[in-house]
Amino acid sequence: MNTALISLASNTPDKQAQMRTAFEELHEMGIIAETSSIYETAPYGNPRQKNYLNAVAQVSTSIGYNELHEILKKQEQAHGRTPESKQTGEIPLDIDIVVWNGEILRPQDYTRDYFKIGLEELRTILTP
Repeated sequence: MNTALISLASNTPDKQAQMRTAFEELHEMGIIAETSSIYETAPYGNPRQKNYLNAVAQVSTSIGYNELHEILKKQEQAHGRTPESKQTGEIPLDIDIVVWNGEILRPQDYTRDYFKIGLEELRTILTP
């Protein structure tokens, strides 16, 4: 079984609904093991963007990295994410695999508040 830590984010006016729906979809896929709360953070690197809602989820799945990555990117697109989203500063849904089977794939995300807050929440849930 593969495990991953994924980050989720949205900063559009309907960001609460975007996050809630994304979690529902991931739960329906049967891959979510545990989730942090949804919390708000300031944008990183572009102060003109709106604040984000963020969350971290632990995933447990038999599918491989490439397949999971593709599923998550299709989910972003289904929520309205386009190649222009970064340029406009409105991100309907951003989902990234930050840690895969214990290996940190996105060290820049791993050290930033938008990931660390949710990771700390998960640690308190998962540590007996």
